[in-house]
Order: sequence, then structure tokens, then C-alpha cells
Amino acid sequence: MAITLKNDDEKIKTILDFYKLTTKLKDTVRTGWKVWGVKRERVESVAEHIFGTCMLALAIWSETLPEINISEVLTMLALHETEEIVIGDITPYDDTEKQKIKTSGEIAVQKIFEKLVAKDAYFKLIHDFDKRKTPEAIFAHKCDKLEADLMARLYSDENCFDEKNYGEIKNNPKILEYKKQGINDVADYFALEDAKHFSDKDDIFNKINKHIKGKKIWSKKKK
Repeated sequence: MAITLKNDDEKIKTILDFYKLTTKLKDTVRTGWKVWGVKRERVESVAEHIFGTCMLALAIWSETLPEINISEVLTMLALHETEEIVIGDITPYDDTEKQKIKTSGEIAVQKIFEKLVAKDAYFKLIHDFDKRKTPEAIFAHKCDKLEADLMARLYSDENCFDEKNYGEIKNNPKILEYKKQGINDVADYFALEDAKHFSDKDDIFNKINKHIKGKKIWSKKKK
């Protein structure tokens, strides 16, 4: 496929428009923390979640050195949340049909990247992330899940969760079942829900997931 060459003014406009559009994620608070009624001076935005996944990926790659292309992983993590600019942040507890979410996300991504010369390469990486067939996509997906578990643990350790502030999540069947089992820590809910993504007992993701369940990791108090 031939690439349409742009003059400098067109390049600059494309770069600045894309930048401005994607920086909306800096001001988009992660929906899950709203659902759980997190009380904190600053609550994580989607952009901060993206940053967290990238830092986590770099740390895990450094300490385990898997045979993956870490640059490809970081690009996937940087790009895959961009659909939320259009469709919003959807939590695992939302009752929206998954296929509808998937279709909406694909349309959103096409709209966001349509003017970039590298759009096809970016589309492929996002598609790979969603399908989780390549080693890079599997690694990136695990980073995405584990980062949310770690933030839940951080907020729990800072005493940011209070049941009286929960939204409709308090009536969710899964949460009610956990409570029947005597599990009341939101961070443990997250870790238990995501354990299925870390099924390999020797995998570092599985070990970290188990490590953060049922105990405080960070002792910083909520301001």
C-alpha cells in the first residue's frame, strides 16, 4: 500500500491533533475507582494507569528477562486504552455485552488513528493485544491486569475504601459471594478476580498476585 506523503504543516497538525485528543485520558478517572467510591486527594486517571502498566512491564522484564520484544509490549500498553477516549472506561462488572464493547472499541480506535501514517501498524498491535496470541500480547495483558490489582492494594492499604461509599457494585453477585466467604478487602476482590489470568504457578505475575492477597504491602496512610 502506497503511503501518502505529507508536507510539514500537515505532519504538525496530525501530531498536535492526535496529542490533544489522547491527552483527554489524563483527565479521565478510572471508572472502577468511582464504582468503589475511592476517597483520595488524587484518584488514578486512565493515563496514569497506562503509565503504571508500562513501568510494571519494564520492571518485570528487567527482573525476569523473558524472550519478548519489550518495545512492542510498551507500544501495546500505550495504545490499547485509547479507545476509552470515545467509549469510556468499562469495568469487568459492567453488564454491557462484551461483543458490543469490542465492536465499539474497534470503531473508536479506527477513528482515533485514522490520520496517522502508522495507523495500520498500530491497529495490528491493538488487535494482537485483544487476541492475546503472541508472547508480547500475553505479557502486556498480564501487566494491564496486575497493575489494576496493585492499585487496588495501594488504595486499600491507604484506607481509601469504605463500604458506605460503594455504588451498585455492593449488590454484584460476585461481591456478595466473596463477602459470604468472609472476604471484605477490595484489593482481595481484584486479586481473586484476576487470578485466572495468571494460571501458571511459576509465572512471576501469578507469584505477585498471590503475594498481594490478604495482607498490607504499603503502609502509607490516606491524607
